[in-house]
Amino acid sequence: MNQTHPVTHQNKAIWLELLITLLGVIGIILFLSFYDRALPSAAIDLKYSREQISQLAEAQLRQLGFSSAGYEFALAFNEDNLASFYLQRSLGVEETNLRLANEKWPLHYWSARWFKPLEKEEYNIRFSPQGEFLGFNHIIAEDAPGASIPIEQAQVTAEDFLTQNSNWDAADWERVEASSQAMPAGRVDHTFVWKSRSFSAGESELRYSVSIQGDQVGNLRYWIKVPETFSRDFAAERNRAGFINGLALLLGFGGFVMIAAAGITIARPDLRRILLPALLSAAVSLAAALNLIPLYRSYYTTTQDYTLFWVMAVVGALFTALFYSLQVFVGWGGGQGISKLVWHTQDRILARGPNRWIEFSRSAWRGLALGGFDLGYVVMFYIFATKVLGWWSPVNAEYSDAYATPFPFLLAFDTGLNAALTEELLFRLIGISFFLWIFPRQRWLAVLIPGVLWAFAHTSYVSYPIYARGIELTIHAIIMGVIFLKFDLFTTIMAHFTYNMILVSVPLLRSSDPYFQFSGMVVLAVLALPLLPGLFLTLKRRFTKSVAIPDLFSISPAAESDLPKLSAFPVTADWQALLAQTHRAILCLRAQDELIGFATGCVENNTANIDGVYVTPQWRRQYWGTKLLEAIQEHFKSQGVETQRAFLLPKEQKQMAFLNNLFWRPSAYALAPKSTPVFFTTVQELKTELREKFASWKAASKKDGLQNNELEIPRDIL
Repeated sequence: MNQTHPVTHQNKAIWLELLITLLGVIGIILFLSFYDRALPSAAIDLKYSREQISQLAEAQLRQLGFSSAGYEFALAFNEDNLASFYLQRSLGVEETNLRLANEKWPLHYWSARWFKPLEKEEYNIRFSPQGEFLGFNHIIAEDAPGASIPIEQAQVTAEDFLTQNSNWDAADWERVEASSQAMPAGRVDHTFVWKSRSFSAGESELRYSVSIQGDQVGNLRYWIKVPETFSRDFAAERNRAGFINGLALLLGFGGFVMIAAAGITIARPDLRRILLPALLSAAVSLAAALNLIPLYRSYYTTTQDYTLFWVMAVVGALFTALFYSLQVFVGWGGGQGISKLVWHTQDRILARGPNRWIEFSRSAWRGLALGGFDLGYVVMFYIFATKVLGWWSPVNAEYSDAYATPFPFLLAFDTGLNAALTEELLFRLIGISFFLWIFPRQRWLAVLIPGVLWAFAHTSYVSYPIYARGIELTIHAIIMGVIFLKFDLFTTIMAHFTYNMILVSVPLLRSSDPYFQFSGMVVLAVLALPLLPGLFLTLKRRFTKSVAIPDLFSISPAAESDLPKLSAFPVTADWQALLAQTHRAILCLRAQDELIGFATGCVENNTANIDGVYVTPQWRRQYWGTKLLEAIQEHFKSQGVETQRAFLLPKEQKQMAFLNNLFWRPSAYALAPKSTPVFFTTVQELKTELREKFASWKAASKKDGLQNNELEIPRDIL
């Protein structure tokens, strides 16, 4: 038999590569052109860094007559989500962004906090992203002593404080509330609320409130009050959306995780190779969690034990990192197993073959372009849905916490990488592979079902109607499913990763602060890293005398002229005698004139015993072993041999993994007495045995390229 296997060069579909690149460029142009009209985050102008805001907050606290000595400090960046959602739905994102920039509405704010563990008293000051003073809160115990002054005097104190600290003009504000409350220790607290006479945005109101604790200002709040009916309706919508989101997660995430676990059991892939992406996911998650440590203090409740709070924070960070790594581990391993049911000689995650690193970078480039296309698609979908359908589906990236961390780009890496890895592995690789296995002739169903589940698992994102986000992402999922079928999973992972990362980086790049701008550029630089291996190898091959990769591989029967090359392999065999056996088949894998592997087996009693498959280290991990095994199986089938088997020793774990991954299963075990005793008579024997075990394990853990396979053909099996 003779088989030829041409090397696939992706530049044969150069027109498709150019089309994807063009769509990516158009998408980025549309995204940047309509950014202010589609994204609420476009209104955020980060004028000051976290260090500058911290200094500003310290100075403001001293100006108010308080000292931070002996207090713990925390800084966070937040958004008044409910008010933001109401304004976006009432006015539209474009008008909301425009008026927010011009009228400086208090929707986004820095929150500086000073507290002492297990003590009630604390201070909190708010600033706008532009550094303007927005609010103050001095929390004291209810039974703290204080004065009791008339409500009229308290109002004068409140108005003086507003005038001095907030550029407040009484003529522009109407008082709508005034109340007093007697406290246990005799102190009387007074609260006053004013609304703006000129503010107009639907039925919402721009308000100031001031609380006087005794005769001292204890609280200043500046906010937008939304109508009560909107709050109730919004809560009801979120409940329904949460149900849909939970159901989709249960069916999609939960179901595909179980299928992934089954895939690991069925295919038994080499789990050591899956550790790298799993550990990468854990490392990124842990780094992002450590980066959030300064932010944790903002969420500390002063009734908690402070040491226990930090212990739980560390445990939570470790658990989250472990959780993400397990998802990637199970998804990657199970995905490889399930996908083998459909593509048994392909790795659907990462490209294999002699050009694998160049193809890796090609996939990365496609992913970058598709990420740009996704950004353009989403903003155009929003504009169309808003103008034509009356929907409201803002592209909102809830990454504001990142702005208050030392390294804002780390949260982008965490969210971008882990979401891309877990979702693409489960919903794209496992989902499509599983349904394609069930419906081999209905590829559209294999793309649609997991795509819908993935899309509606994002219903927790705020939109109106609640299914708007699901429809938007279903269209996106179908496109990504087709891309996965045409290319590989790494392309869609990179597209997903790019989309998430750019959404985070744009507010950083648009900031007025140099450090935030630098953080945004770090995000963009990381996106370019996967392009480097392919670029380097391409330039190396062009400017050096690198050995050209063969265009054609072939599998054909061994001949007398192949004996010297077969004898050069690190395999113990009498090739001359084996070649003379009439009941034996020896197939050779050739890369043009070079012999790079073989498969051999013999027939006894109408049963084929496949007793050797070997590929030189340079050409491993490219499915040549699989092709050799399939070729010799086909050879024996053509001779009418139906039963085929291979004998393996218990120590041959890699060979077992290879056959398990091709759905071969053990059918019988040969038993033999141990060559060493099961017990040890001296401590020295125990030490010797342990050293031998460790040396064996260490040798087995080395990479394939550094090992020699010492096989003996044929074997004497009991």
